[in-house]
Amino acid sequence: MPPDGQLPVLTTPVPVAGAIDPLRTVHNSVYSEEAFALETERLFRRAWYLLCHDSEVPASGSFLRRRLGGDPVLVLRGADGAVRGFHNVCRHRGCLVVPEERGCARALVCPYHHWSYSTTDGSLLGVPHEEAYDGSGFARGDFGLVPLRCESVHGFVFGCIDEQAPPVAEYLGPDVLQVMESPLSRLALEVFHVESTPFAANWKTFAENIRDGYHVPFVHPWLRRSSPPQPYTLLGNHHAVQQLRLAREAVTEEEWLTTTSHPLPGMEGGAGYVLTIFPDSLIIVRSGEVHTMTVTPLSAAASTLEIRVLGVAGEPPEVRRARQACYDLWSARQPPEDVEVLQYQQQGLASRSVQVSLVARGGDATAGRRGDDNRLRQFWAGWRAYMGVTANEVPPDPAVTR
Repeated sequence: MPPDGQLPVLTTPVPVAGAIDPLRTVHNSVYSEEAFALETERLFRRAWYLLCHDSEVPASGSFLRRRLGGDPVLVLRGADGAVRGFHNVCRHRGCLVVPEERGCARALVCPYHHWSYSTTDGSLLGVPHEEAYDGSGFARGDFGLVPLRCESVHGFVFGCIDEQAPPVAEYLGPDVLQVMESPLSRLALEVFHVESTPFAANWKTFAENIRDGYHVPFVHPWLRRSSPPQPYTLLGNHHAVQQLRLAREAVTEEEWLTTTSHPLPGMEGGAGYVLTIFPDSLIIVRSGEVHTMTVTPLSAAASTLEIRVLGVAGEPPEVRRARQACYDLWSARQPPEDVEVLQYQQQGLASRSVQVSLVARGGDATAGRRGDDNRLRQFWAGWRAYMGVTANEVPPDPAVTR
C-alpha cells in the first residue's frame, strides 16, 4: 500500500495491438468537450449544413427555427418570394425573436420588448417608445436582424455562417450536383412528415454510422433481408453516394405494390440512392419517397436527429399515403436501431483505458460495396482538413495546427 493509504493513479491506456496506420485509428479525444469547442469554431461555423426544404416556408412570412454552429437561426420566406436566413437574435437585448418552431407572421416581433422586424429583409420596423433613444446615436438602419447565408439546391436549403466560405454549389461539387439532378431537379417536392429524436451521443458517432456498412447486417436485420449491398462511390469534397436496391422477395406482394405503385418521375420501382453530404447529412431517394436525415450537435455527448419525408406537391391523398407507407416499411425502423447502438458506443468512448478505435477495414478504393471503412476514412480526412490537425485526435494544446 502506498504512503498515506493513497492508491496509484493509472494513466497508461491500453495500447493498440499491431502496426496499424495511425490514420486508420480514431482517438477518443475527438469525442471530448475540447474537440466539440474546437469543432464549433473550425467546422460548424465554416461548413454548409442542410437546414430544411423550402416547402417548409411556403408563403410570405413563413418561418422555421433552426440551430447552426451553436447559434439560433431562422429560415423565412419574404414577400418577394425569396428564402433567406437570419440569426434569431433580437438586436436589443439578445432575446430570441422567434421562440416558436415554425409559423407565419406579417412581422417578426420579439416577445421581450416587442421590437419588430421585416420578414423580407430583416430590417428593424418598430421600436416601442423609440424617442427615448434620441441623442444616443441609435438608428434603426443599424439594428436589423443579422443575415445568415442561405442558398438552395433543388429546393434543399443550406446555411453557412462563414461569409468567406465558397458558394454551396462549390461546396457540394459537380459530383453531388450531378447525383441530385435525378430525379430531384424534375420534382416540386414538399415535406409532409417530420421526426425529431434526441440521443445521448456525440454527433460524429452518427456521421460515422451513416458511412458504416459493416453494422447493417447486425443492427438492421430488416435491411439485411430487404436491401442487398449495392455499389457506393466516394465523391469530391468528402461526400459520397450509395446505390439502393429493394428486394421484392423480402415483402408481401401487397406491400410491394403499395410502396412502388407511385414511383417518382424517372425512378424505377425499388431503386434509389443515399447521398451523404459532409459532415453529417443524408438525402435518401427511394423510388416512392425522398427523405433527409440531419443531426444538430448540442454538446459533446448530446445531439438531435431530424428526419424530413417529402412527396410531390399537390399529389392526391392516396399517393401521399403510399409515400408514407414506403418510408414506414423501408426506412422508419432504422433510426431507433441506430440510436440505441450509438448511445452504447458513447458510453464506451468515455473509457480512459481503451482510447483508440479502428477504421481499418478494406483498402482505399473510391468505389465498392458496403462493409469497408474507406467511407469512414474519407469522413476523417475531411474532419482533419477543417480542424487543422494531422491525426484523428485532438492535440493536448488545441492551438496546435498543421
